[in-house]
Amino acid sequence: MTSTPVTLLSRRSGNASDRPFPATVQAGELALGFGAAEGGLYFKDSLDAIRKVAGTHYGTTAPNSTPVGQTGNSVGETWVDSSTSAYYLFVWTGGAWQKIGAAFADSALTATTAGTATFATTAGSCTGQIATTFTGALPAVGVAGSAAFETALGILYVSDGTAWVAI
Repeated sequence: MTSTPVTLLSRRSGNASDRPFPATVQAGELALGFGAAEGGLYFKDSLDAIRKVAGTHYGTTAPNSTPVGQTGNSVGETWVDSSTSAYYLFVWTGGAWQKIGAAFADSALTATTAGTATFATTAGSCTGQIATTFTGALPAVGVAGSAAFETALGILYVSDGTAWVAI
């Protein structure tokens, strides 16, 4: 049996935000950016596009916002935005940064009084009503135990008798 030797090609750069240009990398060739500010592992795909396969960017600005090498980002690239205490995770769709888990992450911050809702303590004693689902403004507050579901954001509200409480 004979074997064919394989040559593993790679390029590397220590400059921050130095993504490889498609013209300087062969299809399947690896390129490593090891600059401390924004490192990553890249390769050139069969459509001559540079793809970032490793290295989630963590910072207050999107990755490659001040490029030294190739401009733009690759589909599937990830970024953790540290500009707020929420630390949102974003994925590049090819045209924009998409926030991951946006409905949950954005609405979870509003559920600060979830413990004030009143629930039945014995089976069969719940007298609350289920409100119609809604989008936008909350309906009028129902009796304690009533529920309303906001369909656009996926938030469940329960009435404590005086106000709606996000759960």
